[in-house]
Amino acid sequence: MNKILELREKRAKLWDSTKAFLDSKRNENGLLSAEDTATYEKMEADVVNLGKEIDRLERQAALDLELSKATSNPIKNNPKGSIGEEKTGRESNEYKDSFWKAMRNKNSFDVHNALQIGTDSEGGFLAPDEFEKTLIESLQEQNVFRQLANIITTSSGDKKIPVVATKGTASWVDASINWSI
Repeated sequence: MNKILELREKRAKLWDSTKAFLDSKRNENGLLSAEDTATYEKMEADVVNLGKEIDRLERQAALDLELSKATSNPIKNNPKGSIGEEKTGRESNEYKDSFWKAMRNKNSFDVHNALQIGTDSEGGFLAPDEFEKTLIESLQEQNVFRQLANIITTSSGDKKIPVVATKGTASWVDASINWSI
């Protein structure tokens, strides 16, 4: 970095002397002689070459800095702390706090509005996502059919848990009807 500053100062001094040379060597028409023009162009080329050298050294310093960085970043924040935007719905802190308070106080009949997200028919009273994941994991371990089945993981972010809303019906069918297959 020190070399870059030295070259910048040298370039600035050279440019000032080049401008002074140009001002001193102009004739009454404002033109330079052929010999003075060659000297000026050489001085100007030296200024440009110093600029190119400064650019090379700056690129080299940037590459050195980039290559000296660590290949992975350590975790610097609190894992339990909130990162980014405020969560809403069942992921909100208010919902989780109300849920666990309700679980601890089983005889409490206080209404916690934070536990209701949406309407009852759409699953408005549900457990937080972390608890729901725990329930599903325990179901997966105990489900015999899941161990035999081919499990396909989908990319959908929505998780629908089917529940029985009504019971099926049965009826007798007249035996005289011909069924075609």
